[in-house]
Amino acid sequence: MSAIGEKRYNNEDKPQANKKSKVDARNEQKSTLYARKSQDKNYEMMTNAKKTWEQLRRSDITRDEQKTLMAKMMSIIGGRVQDVIFKHDASRMIQTCLKKGNAEQRNQIVEELKGKYVELSKSMYGKFIVMKAIEYCHKQRDNILAEFKTHIRKLIRHKEASSVIESFYSQYANAAQRHELLAEFYGPEMTLFNTGDGAKTLDDLLASFPEKKESILRFMSEMLQGCLDKGTIVNSIVHKAMYQYMILADDKGREEMMGHLKDSLQEIVHTREGAWVAMICLSIAKPKDRKNIIKAFKPFLQKIASDEHGYLVLLRLLDVTDDTVLISKAVLGELSKHAKELFADKFGRRFFMYILAGRNTRYLSPETVQLLKEGDKIRVSKKEPEIRAQEILKATSPQLIKLVTDDAAILMREKLSSQVVQEIMLHAVGDKTAAINSILALAAEDIEKENHIIEDRFANRIIKAMIKADTAETENDKAIEPLEFAPKLLEVIKPNLAHFACNHGSYIVLALAEEPSTQKEVKKELKSHKKEIEAAAESNSGSKLLLEALSSK
Repeated sequence: MSAIGEKRYNNEDKPQANKKSKVDARNEQKSTLYARKSQDKNYEMMTNAKKTWEQLRRSDITRDEQKTLMAKMMSIIGGRVQDVIFKHDASRMIQTCLKKGNAEQRNQIVEELKGKYVELSKSMYGKFIVMKAIEYCHKQRDNILAEFKTHIRKLIRHKEASSVIESFYSQYANAAQRHELLAEFYGPEMTLFNTGDGAKTLDDLLASFPEKKESILRFMSEMLQGCLDKGTIVNSIVHKAMYQYMILADDKGREEMMGHLKDSLQEIVHTREGAWVAMICLSIAKPKDRKNIIKAFKPFLQKIASDEHGYLVLLRLLDVTDDTVLISKAVLGELSKHAKELFADKFGRRFFMYILAGRNTRYLSPETVQLLKEGDKIRVSKKEPEIRAQEILKATSPQLIKLVTDDAAILMREKLSSQVVQEIMLHAVGDKTAAINSILALAAEDIEKENHIIEDRFANRIIKAMIKADTAETENDKAIEPLEFAPKLLEVIKPNLAHFACNHGSYIVLALAEEPSTQKEVKKELKSHKKEIEAAAESNSGSKLLLEALSSK
């Protein structure tokens, strides 16, 4: 036997007489831990405070119980708040006290925290105390802001503290406080002029000190690049400063900032100013840079399209990208995978609507249209806007038409989605035969089927629009290419025409009765059902209008 094997064999034979049991070892660990903690001068106070806090934090206690527990809590921690604020468990207790205490108790805690707000903001646990103080002690916000002053430059680039500054700026600060926070981006000298109620906007400062513009922009550039390097670019206060910089900087300054931002634009599009910055970057970017931006966007396209501000960035992308094939494959191809969700989303559908209807105020607010027009002034692209729009429509139409072909039954019955389907059927270009056949197949279903497509309140608006599309006078309602839909639909529903004339489908029958290509045949088919329609007209406005149409020559 080898020496190693013999040693192992001998060790296995030896009795483990002195080995402690798991229970004994655990008890010894507890004793050691208790001995170490008990040496802390605040141990007893923390122990008593925890017992009270465990009851105070519960949501099922009465108001009177809460008052009693808060009074007890303040008697324990009063005067000793600063001793424990950087500990995790103590941080949670102070937060609860700020949330559930009365004004006097909150002010007492906030007074004890004076001089510690900057340090607390940098703490993983302490930052939550500052946030609660800002949230619940609105009269103390100016005092807290005064402590932050001259430290914003470092705090906004700090991993923990940046969330405190962002919370203050975006949720709780008034206009003057926002200006004061933003002034830290303009340089130390400008900070002096932004204090309290006299805080000025950047435009006001530049009007008073026009000679300082270059130094302000230089300082802003350094600050913003620091935020990019530290990963705090997601904060809205940074987006506001960034937008101000992009508006004031010259072409060279904008291009340099765009160069730093191009791989991170997806991180800023969730705020208004962030989306505006992204739109400016897309407008001035070179084709290669736009391609890289689209590549960075790709994993987040659905989220961007559904965002209240992010969708504007995609509209700008449509306005400035000359490579329409790239748009069709990389952007629309990805968004089409989520078409059902996006069509039904208030903001998600607007990307598709923009392709189909352009800057139509039926779907976009006048303010949004004006914003897009402003971007046209700095757009760097070779193609004329009309030509680009036509190319994008031509490149993307086949995918849009296929979406209707595959999912007409679902899309036509949903309120917002139905509007997109209507625009596709009227304004997409290319062969729509398959999509029309899908709609006709739904119209031919058994009339006893619940929520028949002809009777559905959203779907029958699409069908009505398609019936009138070839003869409509307005651009919004006229089909870009003839559909010849009315005769085909009449052929399918003719056996049940009288049935639809007496329910919510009467509006479709009315449209057929008014359409020159089907008018004569509809009147002939319904002539023998006049009494049924008259009876329905008593409670159905569509039947009443149809009756008038049938009576006219």
